[in-house]
Amino acid sequence: MYKYFQVIIVSLILVSCKSTEEFTGFSYDPPDVTNTTDKVIQEQARRTIGVDLPKVWISNEFDGARMNDVYAYSDSTVEVFIAPENGPINNSPWYAFKIWSDTVRMAKIRLNYLDATHRYLPKLQSWVQPDSTWKQQMELPVQYDSATGTATFEVLLAPDPIIISGQPLHTSSDLLSTLTHRGVLGNSFVEMKEAGKSKLGRPVWELEITEVEPNEKAPVLAIVSRQHPPEVTGYLASLIFLEELAADNALVREFRETFVVKAFPMLNPDGVDMGHWRHNAGGVDLNRDWENFNQPETRIVKETLELLKNSELRQMFYAIDFHSTNENIFYPINEEVKTNPDNITQQWVERIQEDNEEVEFNIEPFDTSSPIAKNWFYHAFGIDALTYEVDDQISDEDLEQVSRSAAKSLMRVLLENWDKTSVEN
Repeated sequence: MYKYFQVIIVSLILVSCKSTEEFTGFSYDPPDVTNTTDKVIQEQARRTIGVDLPKVWISNEFDGARMNDVYAYSDSTVEVFIAPENGPINNSPWYAFKIWSDTVRMAKIRLNYLDATHRYLPKLQSWVQPDSTWKQQMELPVQYDSATGTATFEVLLAPDPIIISGQPLHTSSDLLSTLTHRGVLGNSFVEMKEAGKSKLGRPVWELEITEVEPNEKAPVLAIVSRQHPPEVTGYLASLIFLEELAADNALVREFRETFVVKAFPMLNPDGVDMGHWRHNAGGVDLNRDWENFNQPETRIVKETLELLKNSELRQMFYAIDFHSTNENIFYPINEEVKTNPDNITQQWVERIQEDNEEVEFNIEPFDTSSPIAKNWFYHAFGIDALTYEVDDQISDEDLEQVSRSAAKSLMRVLLENWDKTSVEN
C-alpha cells in the first residue's frame, strides 16, 4: 500500500512541476531550436589548399576538421574562413586544420568566422613518433578584434604538418583506445557495447561498470557526454569520472558492488568527426531533442534506459550530462522541485566546492520545462540530475583535480543516499 501511494505522489509531483509555458529556447539559443526534425546541413568540401609564397598548405582532410576556405594577403597573413554546418546556431565556432609550409617560416593566421565571434583559443598539436599520434604541445596567444570577431595568431611553420584546433582533437575513433589507455576497458566489471547507430551509422557506445550480481537489486547512475562536438573539456571530465569509477580502492569497490553505471561517453560521433560547431548530422542540437526524440542518438539513450522501468532489479537513481562553456558552472534542477531521492545535486556540489576551494564554480538552478537531457531524466524517472559544465579554458591540472575529487565525492553522496533510501523503503 505504501508503494502504491508513493507512485501516486511522485506522479502528482511530475505533473505539478511541468511548466505551463512552452519552452522555445534559452536566451543564447537561436530561433526554432526546439524544432528537432532534420535540417539541411552544408558539408564542408574536404581538400588541401596552397596559398602564398613560399607556399603554405592547409588541409581539412581528416576526422574532426573544420576549414571552409583560405586566402592569402600581401602582409603574409593567411585568412582561414570557418563556417558552421548550418544555421542559425549557437556561438560555438569549432575549427581544426592541418597546416605546413614548403620552407621554415613564421606565418600570421587569421580566423574569420561566418556569423560568429571567436571562442576557442588555438591549440597546436604536432605529429609524435614512434606512436604516430597527435599530441597537444601548446596554446597559442591571439589578438582578438572585437569589431570583426576575428582572431589572429603567429605560428612557426615547416614542411612537417601541425594541427591547429579550438580544443585538443578527440574523435570517435579515439574513444575505445582512450578508455583502454585510461584503464577503463579490460576490466572484468566493465562492458562496452554498441547501443545503436548514429545518423550516419557510426557506433553509439554504451559503457556499463558494475560488480553487482545480475540477480541483486541495484541503483543506476547514468552518464551522458559529448552531445556538442567542441565541448571537449566536459568530455574529458567524463572520461576522468569513468577512470575513477574503474579504479581499485575501497570506496570504488563498494560503489561498484552497490551501483550500476551506464554511460554514453560520445553521443554525437557524427558531429565530432564532421567538425560540427554544435549539431549532429541531422543539423539538430541534440540537447534540445529530449522531448520529441526525433534524432537517433537521443532515441538510443531513451530506449536503452527506459527498459529499466520494467526491471524489478534496477532503479534509476541519478544522472549527469557533461558539457563545456566559458566557466565552471552547475545547472541543477530547482531545489523546490521534489525528486526521488531529493536534492542529491545540492549535497554533491557543496562537497565539490569544499574539495576545490581555489577553483571558481557557479551554480544556476533551472526549472524542468526545457527539452534537455537533465530534465528528461527527471520526467522519465522522477530522479535528480545535473548538467555539469566545465570551463573551456580550464587548466589540465585543475581538470584532473576537480574531476577526480568530484567523482569520489559523488560516489560517497550516492552511497549515503542509497543507504537512506533502502532504510526508508
